[in-house]
Amino acid sequence: MSRMRAGALFVFGILMLNAASGLGVVTAQAAGNTTSAVEDFGSCLASQQAGDLLLLVDESSSLQISDPDAARVSAANFLLDRLTAFGESAAVDLNVAIAGFSSDYTVHTGWTSLDSGTLPTLKSSVDEFRSRTNGIDTDYWGAMDGARGDLGDRPQNADGSRRCQAIAWFSDGKLDFTERDGSKPYAPGATLGSPDGVKAVIAAATASICRPAGIADQIRSAGIKMFGVGLAAGTAVADDFDLMRAITSGTSGDGTECGAVQAPPPGEFFLAQNIDDLLFAFDSISTPGQAPLERESGVCVRDVCEEGKHRFVLDSSISAVNVLGFADAPGLIPTLISPNGEQLALPLTAVGTDSRGQLGGVEINYRWESPNSVSFSMTDAGSPQWQGVWALAFVDPTGSASQARSKSNIHISGNLFPAWLGQKTTAVHTGEKTSAIELGIVGADRAPIDPETLLGSAELSVSIVDSTGTVHDVAAPLPKDRIGESLELDLTDVPPGDSTLRLTLNVTTANATRADGGVEPGTALTPQSVDIALPVAPPIGFPSLPTRVDFGTLEGSGRFDRTLDVTGAGCVRLDAGNPVSIKGSPDGIGSVVLTTSGDAQCLDSTGTLPVSIDIENAANGTVSGTMSLLVSPAGENDREVSVPVEFTADVQKQVAPGRFWLTLIVALILGPGIPLLLLYLGKWLTAKIPAGGLKAKQFPIEIRNGEILREGRPFELRDRDLVESVRGMHEATRVLDADGVELRTHVGLSPVGAGYVSAALPGLLGASGSTPATDKAGNARLPLAVHNSWAVFHDPNGPAESSTLLLLISADADENRVGRVLDNVRRNVANAVSQLRATSVGTPGTGGVSGGPNSPGGQQVSSAADPFGGPQGGAVPGGFQPASGHPDESTWAPPAAGGNADPFAPPSGFDPFGPPDGRGR
Repeated sequence: MSRMRAGALFVFGILMLNAASGLGVVTAQAAGNTTSAVEDFGSCLASQQAGDLLLLVDESSSLQISDPDAARVSAANFLLDRLTAFGESAAVDLNVAIAGFSSDYTVHTGWTSLDSGTLPTLKSSVDEFRSRTNGIDTDYWGAMDGARGDLGDRPQNADGSRRCQAIAWFSDGKLDFTERDGSKPYAPGATLGSPDGVKAVIAAATASICRPAGIADQIRSAGIKMFGVGLAAGTAVADDFDLMRAITSGTSGDGTECGAVQAPPPGEFFLAQNIDDLLFAFDSISTPGQAPLERESGVCVRDVCEEGKHRFVLDSSISAVNVLGFADAPGLIPTLISPNGEQLALPLTAVGTDSRGQLGGVEINYRWESPNSVSFSMTDAGSPQWQGVWALAFVDPTGSASQARSKSNIHISGNLFPAWLGQKTTAVHTGEKTSAIELGIVGADRAPIDPETLLGSAELSVSIVDSTGTVHDVAAPLPKDRIGESLELDLTDVPPGDSTLRLTLNVTTANATRADGGVEPGTALTPQSVDIALPVAPPIGFPSLPTRVDFGTLEGSGRFDRTLDVTGAGCVRLDAGNPVSIKGSPDGIGSVVLTTSGDAQCLDSTGTLPVSIDIENAANGTVSGTMSLLVSPAGENDREVSVPVEFTADVQKQVAPGRFWLTLIVALILGPGIPLLLLYLGKWLTAKIPAGGLKAKQFPIEIRNGEILREGRPFELRDRDLVESVRGMHEATRVLDADGVELRTHVGLSPVGAGYVSAALPGLLGASGSTPATDKAGNARLPLAVHNSWAVFHDPNGPAESSTLLLLISADADENRVGRVLDNVRRNVANAVSQLRATSVGTPGTGGVSGGPNSPGGQQVSSAADPFGGPQGGAVPGGFQPASGHPDESTWAPPAAGGNADPFAPPSGFDPFGPPDGRGR
């Protein structure tokens, strides 16, 4: 139901935004068991090479006082510039969305892949925040809930792993509301009509965000990192941001915690007081995983001086450098010094204007971001001067600011990554040593690099982060001359569960000779980490379990049944001594209970374990947590081992059918229903598949280990595929035959919004890449514009690996467009089929499919009725009926020919807004 985007690579520390004393060098965080949220985000991106970043900006009216010059806009656009350069140099596909918040949460720009082509559009969207300063509230709850939902809506990775996701949010004040008539959904019984009412709403919002399993925990348990920037200007003071800091990082300035999920580090918070602080704050998250080297010193009077230099050493392993420099006095001239002592002044011409220069054969591009801050970039173009000691110094030409201080963030990009060479999906078991694996170094293109070509030193370390967040060193670090040798991973002390293999590369550039003949030690770059998902199975001979189970979308309250795949012979049962941990749940849901069959489920070979989730009250949101299951080998129950399994479920309130129909009838009788009917009529008139050339083809496929295969090989298109055009696309239509698959439009219950298209193959369940993926009849659900989309069909009672893929490609689609559709197929089809596979319904289109469109399997034991389903209880003419009177057992009963059938029910499949006799209109 919900998700969002970001970027990836080395470690970087938090900036000292307010002045510090002394001359110092803040080097990379030492490799160890402590990580930062930025490092974790970067490690994820370095591995997946893709992610989501949601840029969330305050729109409250207080900005007219706190930020009249829209410094937040300049800083955010600086961030987009840096992220673009980072993504293109590190080969990371970073998707960005831009949203604002005040009394409401609003997405202004949807998910967009960030590159030099889309950068102008995204910066234009950010520029519009200059005038978005009229909001009446600063509603953190609405901002966080909206961000959680949008990021949660992002598609899952093909292997079921979490996407790399982060929120970068900005505000100039505390959680607050304007006194007025009105209320908030998270504060039942409270109104905003009085000062006491406002206080009550603030208290309710704070409690809902920060309670255990509240919104903050829901965001963290989904793996979403948070980076917050607070602007303490105007009337705001530092204490106003205690709650924002706690939501972002887990703890406020006075130590008060927000949420129960505190590890791994949930985020990082930066406090700013002016444009320069904002620039450095945003710069700190501009190269995720590639921490800047932080330098601070004095300034030089009239000429460049040794004590005022911010030094960094480059060699041939470094491809680019980006620097943000600042001096706390105006009129100073930043000067760049090359290894041979040549100098290039970077004078202020106009803020925001791009300028160029050249030094030692290296091109320098620079821009003044404010009257006191300058940024510049330099790229290796083969110049002999590239290698050696470089420096930045701020020069006071008049001598009037000799006590000024300067600081810089130096981003050195080697784009060197540790890698598991020849990585294959390998089963690893707790208590064992793995077979020999080979670790190495790769570049941004992921091609191997010979460590001996690095002029400086390098060391590669390997550890495993288990499901509890504990870090285990599983092999000795490899020095440069041993990187590439085979080694074993010692999992003796690593418990079973969803773990992460973390590879960390520490590189120091080669020593260099200064212009005075002295030796300058090489620069220690920030450690570069890469995280690789590595589930750890129980010991050999024990049954294995998946690391997580998705209950799908559950409507209403009651009990919902699913099954958990068990691989191998042995017994499995719920660990009664280890309570189920609920990490996230929406307000008002009450108790959430997970159960399995009372006794251990013992299997001779691969099978399933029934799992039920019981929800006390209907609510809207996401439930997530961890349950512990005990596994043991066949006949050896005294050797039980506990295995954690994560679970998630998207929960939704059902439409109360009696209230819906009563309201509709009364509205029609009293007259205001006429506009409603006009809305339905308008929606029906537009619910058509748009005209335009369309090509369709069915493909028999197999899914093995998450990979889509065609005739035993990875799925690819051939020259003679997709050559037949679908007939009838010269005009908009309601019904189509797409290579034997019926496409039919539907209006849906709501009088507003767009209709949808169902794609049906007789006897099979279907799903698509849209949300929701499946309609209530079990057919694939597509948008009206079906061009360049796909659907997959599967028999849940047939072979697990066999399915049918339908591609719908527009006649004018180019190679890139087709490639994007195929990439989406490869990422999402396996997961779609696994959800279809979980169903207990033998025939689609039969009603009674509960658990929501994205999880067609399972039976819901609930009193809520489906207004479009069959009668309730025992008088069921067709659908689920209890077997042997036990609610856990259900069978499919075909519609009765007579007896208790409803004489006034419409024909099966009747659609009051559909075309007659299956004809298109």
